[in-house]
Formats: sequence, structure tokens, C-alpha cells
Amino acid sequence: MQKQAPSLRRILVMVGFALSCFGLLLFLWLAFGGPVPLKPKGYRFEVSFKEAGQLAQEADVRISGVSVGKVKSIKPDKHTGLSDAVIEMNREYAPIPNDTRAILRQKTLLGETYVELTPGDPSSGKLPENGHLPVGQVAPTVELDEILRTFDAKTRAALRTWIQQVAVASAGRGQDISDAIGNLGPFAQDTTNLLEILNAQQSDLTKLVHNTGVVFNALSARDAQLRSLIENSNRVFETTALRNNELAQTFVVLPTFEREASTTLKSLTAFSQNANPLVTQLQPAARQLYPTLQEATALSPDLKALLTNLNPLFSASVKGLPALERFTDQLRPLLGNFDAPLRQLNPIFLGLSSYQSELTAFFANSVASTQATTPNGKHYLRTSNPLMLQSLAPMPVRPSVGRPNPYAFPRFFDSLKTGLQAYETRQCTSAPVTVTNDPNGTIPLTVQQQVQGYVQPNGVTPAPPCRQQPPFPFQGQVHQYPHVLASTGAVARSKQR
Repeated sequence: MQKQAPSLRRILVMVGFALSCFGLLLFLWLAFGGPVPLKPKGYRFEVSFKEAGQLAQEADVRISGVSVGKVKSIKPDKHTGLSDAVIEMNREYAPIPNDTRAILRQKTLLGETYVELTPGDPSSGKLPENGHLPVGQVAPTVELDEILRTFDAKTRAALRTWIQQVAVASAGRGQDISDAIGNLGPFAQDTTNLLEILNAQQSDLTKLVHNTGVVFNALSARDAQLRSLIENSNRVFETTALRNNELAQTFVVLPTFEREASTTLKSLTAFSQNANPLVTQLQPAARQLYPTLQEATALSPDLKALLTNLNPLFSASVKGLPALERFTDQLRPLLGNFDAPLRQLNPIFLGLSSYQSELTAFFANSVASTQATTPNGKHYLRTSNPLMLQSLAPMPVRPSVGRPNPYAFPRFFDSLKTGLQAYETRQCTSAPVTVTNDPNGTIPLTVQQQVQGYVQPNGVTPAPPCRQQPPFPFQGQVHQYPHVLASTGAVARSKQR
């Protein structure tokens, strides 16, 4: 036994040990929810619960899962049969609105209970300190044992068996289950996005499900073909498996292909940017071309039939084209002898080429004039002769109103409104022509009366403008009328061009 007084060093060690034990005990006290000694009380209020058997002192009080206070005491009320709990709120969450609602919830299946508060409308007023939350704002708690008691004996036995089997199945898979629960939030969010998209496309989804059913019905009606498809697919996979080296080479070359494709895409992007203005300018033409393409669809059956009928021609051309080549080789000397006479036709065709519009109008008017029919279906010739003095009565001299032109310029009648040009103007005068009775009796009296009645209602025919046609250029020469010269060969043809 040591009887000497302890030294200062030992006293300090003992004091330090005692303080550390006190601090450790205080930490454990606070960690397990014990109140802090000498700590001032905060904002408190009372709430009565019907079933608070699992509610403990210093239990959590939460709002939206966030701890906002503690349960300080629980006392049974002999008059009401309820348990009155005193709740102390943290400073930043106090006071609470008058219409705040409360309910008891469990953290785990072991029965650890906490108080869940649902804040009401701040405009309803604040619950005073030490106030009592109305019983009507406390929701009843449904505990797990109450739910299980609703099952009959057979269901409870089956549930017990299921829980045992789940325990066997999940043995040693705790980390996998934790990972699955950890990914449950993103999975739920992605599932929500997917369901929102499917809900927006409800009609299309309905059609897809319906069409899928039609497809499955068609597949079930074709078991043999489906079996053949599966067998052929198996052969394809087997063949692919035998080509491991080729597939490996493909994946080796794939990065190079991707680089080349990236370069190509950049070039295509630059090309599209440069072509965009041109495409924009072509849009009006495309809109105008669209009706033409629609009308062209009506020709597609005939065009298809034509292409189909060309197949025999292609088959015959295997022998026909060599024969045609031999024929043209033998025809060349004969065509050489035709060069001189055919060359003399060039001036005629040159002159006709200047009157393309007149030739087109001639053939078109010929068709139009012969296709007229009466209401009873009879054809008649649609034509109209010009009404003039020379056609209705013989004239002793050429009338001054005549404007003959046997060598009219191309598109001669385009100047009809401004006055046609005349080849010969010697008879032109500005005085009107008056047809009188023929003193010699050459014109019958009936014709004279018709001329005067239809051609000259007032007995006078006004004279049209008299415009002299300029000289006619043709084959490099200018004359009053075109002079057709014989072609002298290639030199002459080059000069004409």
C-alpha cells in the first residue's frame, strides 16, 4: 500500500481520465437520444396518439424525412385513453402552423417509431408554445401486426413460408440487394420518363400492340417457315462462329474505317453547307415540278409495260446489233452517193426552220379543224374564209385596201394589232374604197347587194395601215424576197451557220 501523497502529475492524469470518461458517457448519452443537461427548453407542443406503444422518449420528429425535433415525454391520459406526447421542435422549424397534421410511422420492420409532421398553411396561424394539436389532425396509425392479423391462418402460413424462402434466396446476396435498392431511384425516374413517353404516344402504342398481335398470329400460322427461319439463323451463327479470324480482322480495320468515315462526314457536312443556298433556290422550282411528277405517275403503268416489252428486243439485239452494224457498213458507200442531191435540200430545210411556229400551227390547226362534231355526233370541217372585196366580187383593178404579202416574215401575224406589213404597196392609198354597181354587168346585182350589205354596210371600206416590209435576209444575202441558192458543200454549210 502506498501511503505517500500523490504527485501533481498523477493528480492531473486522474483528472484527465475522469473527464474523458465523463465525455465518453455524455457522447453515448447524446448518441442514444438523451437530453443535454442544463440545456434550455425549446418550442414545445402536445399531441395525442391512439397507439403509441412503440413510440419512445427522444424519438425523432420528421418533416419530409428531415429530423426537425424530438419526443420529450409520453404520458397516458386516463380520461381519453390516448397517449399525450410532448414534442420539442428545433429552433429553425418553430413554431408550426395550426393546421399541421401528425402521424406515427415506423422506420424499420423491427418497430422503431417516429412522428411524421405535415405542415399546413402558414396563413392559418401558428400553434402557441405548449399548445395542443387537435385530435382531428392526428391520422390513425396502421401497424404491421394489424395488417397481418387480417389474414386467415392459411394465408399467414403461406406468407411465413414465402418469407423463409426469401431469406434462403437472399442469403449471401446482401450487397447485390443493396446495389439494387441504390439503383432503384434512377430506375424509377427512367421508368417514369418511359411511361410518360408511352402515355403521350398512347394511340400509336395501341396500334403497335394490335399489330404485334397480328404479327404473332401470322407467325403462328406459319410454323414451318418460322422453324426454317430459326434453323437458317442457327446456320448463320455457326458460319459466323467459323469466321472468327475474319471477324477479328473486321474489328481491327473498324477504327480505320471510323476515321475515314469521320473525314468523309466532315466533307459531306461542308458540302451540305455549300449546297444549302442552291437547294434553297431550287425549292420554288421543286414546288412547281411537284404537280408534273404527280401527273407523271399516270404514265408509270405504260412505262412499266414498255420496259417489260423491251426484254424481247434486248434478246433480239444480241444478233440484231451486229447485223445492223454490217448493214450500216455496207450502206455507207450508198449514202455517199446521196450527198450531192441531199445537199441541195439544205436551203429548203433552212428556210423551213425559220417557220417552226407556222408549221406547228398548221399541223395543230389541221387536227383541230377536223375534230369538230355537231350535237348529233356528225363531223364537220371547222374553217373560216376571210371576207374581203377580192373574194366576193371581181375588181377591174387591185383595190387600194389590199395588202398582199407572198413572202411574209416568220411569226408574221404577231404584228396583227399594230398592222401587218405588205410585200407590195404600189396600190396603197389612204382613201377608202367604195363599191358601186358594175356598169358592164360583170357582177350580178345580187352579189353587188351582198357585198354592199356585208362587206360595206355603209358603202365604204376603210383602208388599213400601209407598211412596207423590209428586205428579206436569207442564206447570207438580203433581197426583197428570199433567194434560194444551191449548197456548195461543207464550206457553204459552215458559212450558213
